[in-house]
Amino acid sequence: MKSGSIGLGLATRQMSISTVQDKKQKTCGVFFLSLSLVLLALNILVPSLVNKAKQYVADQAVVATETVFSPVQYAATELMRVKALWEVQKNNEMLAAENERLIEWFQTANRLDAENRALRELLNMKEEDAVQYHAAKVIADTATQYSHTILVRMGSEDGLTKGQGVLSHEGLIGRVIETGQKTARVLLMSDVNSRIPVTIEGTQDRAILAGTNDGDPILDHLPKSHAIAEGQRVVTSGHGGIFPYGVPVGETYKTKDGWIAVRPFANANRANYVQIVDYGVPAGSATRSVASSGSTYLR
Repeated sequence: MKSGSIGLGLATRQMSISTVQDKKQKTCGVFFLSLSLVLLALNILVPSLVNKAKQYVADQAVVATETVFSPVQYAATELMRVKALWEVQKNNEMLAAENERLIEWFQTANRLDAENRALRELLNMKEEDAVQYHAAKVIADTATQYSHTILVRMGSEDGLTKGQGVLSHEGLIGRVIETGQKTARVLLMSDVNSRIPVTIEGTQDRAILAGTNDGDPILDHLPKSHAIAEGQRVVTSGHGGIFPYGVPVGETYKTKDGWIAVRPFANANRANYVQIVDYGVPAGSATRSVASSGSTYLR
């Protein structure tokens, strides 16, 4: 009897809950139906009011949508920008590598062209060793009134040694004078301590290219009988054990004071990357020719 009474009570409760849910559903249905009829009547009777309400709802929806999706759009824009920057960096690295290869070919072509046009038998020259190149980035320009040097990001651990030549894609810049493990200091041709044996193409005249710390270097120790004119090409002579014959240096011109100067092909101020060139000359074997204190510049 007790079990039957409990079962009957549960059934009655479930019927009551079901009846309440049905009433709620009917009430909701009546409400939404009434709301639809009211909106339909307003749309017929007062269309302008309904249109304003629609426009207001649409405006608020646009504002809400922009507020929600603005961070997403910003993140997408930043992602595209980062991707574009990555592509630019990748292209720059490829162009830098290609530029280094072109510089090597340019310097090799200039050197071979000069050698082919030279009278090697008269100069008693031997075949040069294979040239090795090291591309280095210029990281500092330390040129002052008393010293013209630059610092490159490459050192002894990369194979650099004192005396190696330094070139840009335009021509000779100078030579290595100091090496650390990761950096090296380059003495520019314009420095007063720079002395480079050179020759003038088209003549047999040789000279010492001497820096002045003030403008372009000049030709020192020229023979008195020289016949050098403006615009003649100057290359290294191969003497002194510093550079081989034929490295491009610059062109001659006369200064206002009558000195014979050399306008370098290469501008160190424009060089972001340089080539450290190993001509196979042992370090310390160079016997640099330095102008004596009693010598004068020849006009």
